[in-house]
Amino acid sequence: MIACTRDCYDTCIFDSNYKPLDIFPINDFTCSRGIADLKRNSINRIKSAYYEGKEITVEEGIRILAKRIREINPEEILHIDYDGNQGLLTWYYPARLWNYLGSSSTDYSICSAEGHEAIKAHYGSSFGALPEDFVKFSSVVFWGSEASISFIHGWKILKDKYKVTIDVRKSETAKRSDKYYIIKPGSDVYLAIGILKKLVEKGRIRNAELQDKVASFNYSLIEEATSLKEKDIEDLADFYFNEKPLTIIGFALGRSLNGGYAIGVISLIPGLLGIENGFFYSNSQGWGIDFDYLRGTHLYKPRKIINMGEVGDRINEFKIIFVWNSNPLHSLPGGDKIIEAVNDGRVFLVVHDPFWSETAKLANLVFPGLTFLEKEDVVYSYWHNYLVYNEPIVNNPLGITEVNLMHKIARELEISEDFIFEDPWKAVEVSLRNTGISVEELKRRKVVKVSPKVTRKFSIEPFPKPDDLEFPQGEFLVYSSHPNYTNSQFKEIYGERKPIVFNSKFEGEGILYTEKGQVRVIFKKSEDLPSGVYFLFKSSLFDLDGKPINSIIDGKKGKFGGTPLLNIKVQAKPVKLFTLNF
Repeated sequence: MIACTRDCYDTCIFDSNYKPLDIFPINDFTCSRGIADLKRNSINRIKSAYYEGKEITVEEGIRILAKRIREINPEEILHIDYDGNQGLLTWYYPARLWNYLGSSSTDYSICSAEGHEAIKAHYGSSFGALPEDFVKFSSVVFWGSEASISFIHGWKILKDKYKVTIDVRKSETAKRSDKYYIIKPGSDVYLAIGILKKLVEKGRIRNAELQDKVASFNYSLIEEATSLKEKDIEDLADFYFNEKPLTIIGFALGRSLNGGYAIGVISLIPGLLGIENGFFYSNSQGWGIDFDYLRGTHLYKPRKIINMGEVGDRINEFKIIFVWNSNPLHSLPGGDKIIEAVNDGRVFLVVHDPFWSETAKLANLVFPGLTFLEKEDVVYSYWHNYLVYNEPIVNNPLGITEVNLMHKIARELEISEDFIFEDPWKAVEVSLRNTGISVEELKRRKVVKVSPKVTRKFSIEPFPKPDDLEFPQGEFLVYSSHPNYTNSQFKEIYGERKPIVFNSKFEGEGILYTEKGQVRVIFKKSEDLPSGVYFLFKSSLFDLDGKPINSIIDGKKGKFGGTPLLNIKVQAKPVKLFTLNF
């Protein structure tokens, strides 16, 4: 048995022949990436350790790294890891070594942190609807969610229900919905407040505190912010009251202007209307898994924690960067500054990866990793409530596991701390103690359903005042998922993507720029984009010169979880206009 470990809602579960299991309502088919996984597993692989481009043994690489570590202060080491593989032993457990050493860590804020913290402020938990709850609803609102591409099993459950989409562009999900509303980037919170204001005025929500809060926002302000008319807002309020829909809240909102407030207020709508389990954002924090124990932060904490949007700007604070389970040149703001620091010799970059990612190609020292098809692990989902024991289904693994690599580094550093060498399966056992599931049961049954461990509260606060929000104006760059790629993964199968920026005005080569700099891209006109919105697939994050497009991100972050604002204000200008034929 094996589950896809990627950063994806669906977390598909397969048998030993890599055929999707028929588990209602979450499974029974896979996406274009899952179909290609076995083929991809042998392409573009790192098959040996490398030092400055020269092939060496893993043991030689470990000695080189250990010598470097001994020469600097621990806080001058930054480890960067994220959700390239969601396995407990791949992502979480390896951080023990770096936390024990006292190295610096990121705050893991790049993706969903803003929404988790915003919803928790109102409910005490960000946990929402389960797949079984999806089935019960007769209608759904997709708010900032490209679910038809990035959440295909959730979409399968909901596609035949009455669908309303709210987005900043005419997305594929909007096109397949019964009705859609296109609003300005960063204005989602204004629309959510407008809906609540209408519900209060019509007596459908009776709450004196809320009445005072929404009174600060007049309809002319909301109309100007969103570009919708008051009648549109009233229609949405009536829809929410009459139909009691499920609301799917997209991660993209947390990476946008006013994103935390937007997610929080959107989540309040079903709560105030009494819609049971009426929203879904991410359920990862509701299973009772002790991620802190796995990472070892219950005993040893990083000496320094930096925001993921600040790595580039603070690059001179570090002399070693150790990367696993992540491709920061693709995903983190300021990727150009990481490149400069490595090329100038100011930073020694170490990467452990199964594939030659952009970051691995830049690295001074590279270690070969294993794919999820080649190793044991435990996989959880941030949507459905199944834990999966992953068994390797590919023979002749090509690298070294994260656990083994960290243990070898620790031995070379002459570390004898029992905590570092705790049997990884014992560590998993402890981390699962609150789920009621043992490792023995998991290995025996392979797939085990988890009961949510959630404590709820309800509060309208924190509710924004007009002065708390930045009014949305100007032009914006926004991103979304491509069906053939998971962020930077699957270029081996589907090829390198050109930096095509869809928009309403320009066709040809051009420049996107902010005060941080500029990138050279290809503009393509599309009727799906309103004026002032530029759209790029997340798999296309390097410009025509190979510069990371995240280089122009301005460093702003969310007020709740610190998530970097990736959907940013930009300016654009054409350089060479021509018609594109693709």
